[in-house]
Amino acid sequence: MKQMMQIYRANREAVEGFLLTTISDTPQHDFDEVQVKNFFKRLPCLSDLYVMDPKGEQITPTWRRSGHDASMQGSDRGYFINRIRFDDHGNYISNPYICANSGQPKVSIAHKYPDGKIAVFDLDLVAVLTKMHLIDSDRLISKLSVSVYALLGGGLVLLALFLGVYGLIGFVKAVIYFGDETLHYVFKSIIGITLAIAIYDLAKTILEQEVFYRSLTLEEGHEYATLTKFLTSIIIALSIESLMVVFKVAINDIRNMNYAFYLISGVGILIVSMAVLNYVSRKKREE
Repeated sequence: MKQMMQIYRANREAVEGFLLTTISDTPQHDFDEVQVKNFFKRLPCLSDLYVMDPKGEQITPTWRRSGHDASMQGSDRGYFINRIRFDDHGNYISNPYICANSGQPKVSIAHKYPDGKIAVFDLDLVAVLTKMHLIDSDRLISKLSVSVYALLGGGLVLLALFLGVYGLIGFVKAVIYFGDETLHYVFKSIIGITLAIAIYDLAKTILEQEVFYRSLTLEEGHEYATLTKFLTSIIIALSIESLMVVFKVAINDIRNMNYAFYLISGVGILIVSMAVLNYVSRKKREE
C-alpha cells in the first residue's frame, strides 16, 4: 500500500489528467439508468456515482456497479461542498483516502455543471493505477494471501485454545490430587497456559495485520511492530519457562543448573536483539 501511494504521488499530474479526461465525456447531470450503466462499462475503475444540488443535498441515488442505493438520497452533504475548491473548469480531485465501507484506497472527482449541480465520482485507486499501467495488480494473489493467513491464523487460535484448556485441566488436577504430584501438575499448567498466551498473541497479530486490517496498514515500519510484538510474547513465555526450569532443577538435581543458565542466557540475548531492532527501526522512521 505504501508503494502504491508513492507511485501515485510520483505520477500525480498524469493520473489527474487521465481522470479528468475520463470524466469529460460524462452524460449531463440529469443521469438516467441507461446512461449510468453505459458509463460504468466505459470506466471499470468507477465504484460510486451520485449528484448533488448547489447546496450539497444529494438528489440522486448512489449508483454502484451492482445497482444503486437510495438510502442516501436527500441527505445533506454540505460538509463536502464547504471544504473543496473547484478549479476554473469546475473540477475537483481529492487526495487518496481509505474508504470507510470497503477499506479500499479511493480517489474522488467532483464536477460542477453550469447550473450549479455537482456530480461526484468515486474511483478505485488500484484500478486507476492498473489501467494506466503504473502498477501490476493481481487481486487473485491478494485474496489467496488473505485466505491462507486467515486459515493458518485461525489454526493458531485453535491451538492456543487447546493449550489453554490443557493448562487449566492441569491446574484442576493439581487442586484435586493434592500430594507429591501437585507440583508436577502446576508446572505443566503454567507451561500450557504460557504457551497458549504466546501463540494466541502471535495469531492475533497475524490476523490483524494480514487479514482484517491489511488494507489499512499504511504507516511505515508496521512489519517491525509485528516482529516486536511477537518477540515480546516469546520473551515473556521463555522467561516464565526459565523460572520453572530453575525450580525444577533446584528440587530434583542441582547439578543440572547449567541448563537453566543456558535458557536464561538465551532469553537475555533475545532481549538485547529486540532492543537493537527497536533502535534500528526508530532510526529508520526518523530518517
